[in-house]
Amino acid sequence: MSSVDSDVDSGLAAALAPVLKDLATTCAVVLEVRDAPWALPEPSAMIYDASGSGSGVSMRESDDLDQRVAAVADQVQEAAIEALWRAGLPVSWPPCLIHPDTHPLEPVVAERAVWRCPQTGRSLSAIGSLDDHASH
Repeated sequence: MSSVDSDVDSGLAAALAPVLKDLATTCAVVLEVRDAPWALPEPSAMIYDASGSGSGVSMRESDDLDQRVAAVADQVQEAAIEALWRAGLPVSWPPCLIHPDTHPLEPVVAERAVWRCPQTGRSLSAIGSLDDHASH
């Protein structure tokens, strides 16, 4: 299961929580978020996959919670796709619920932070709720 180090900024951890919930329920890779600030003064950390490869994640404190969630979802998605590629697995995460073998969903803010089909523009799931919609 993906995890967040307890030393990660609490606001960043709160924005990451729904994204990591979706990752845990719908993705074959595990990511670990560690406290390693790099984008000061904004809250930031590092995301590591099983290979030890890492990438940064950050957020703007001036954004509202939905904007923060969508922003970190975009960064976690990139890290997950890279980890899936390194593991030799299909790289579409999260897979589109309408076109599962075509493209991943994209994180955006509609009325709230959602996963949207980039082809139709249709919001398909609130970020943090993919397990409610995904077929296992």
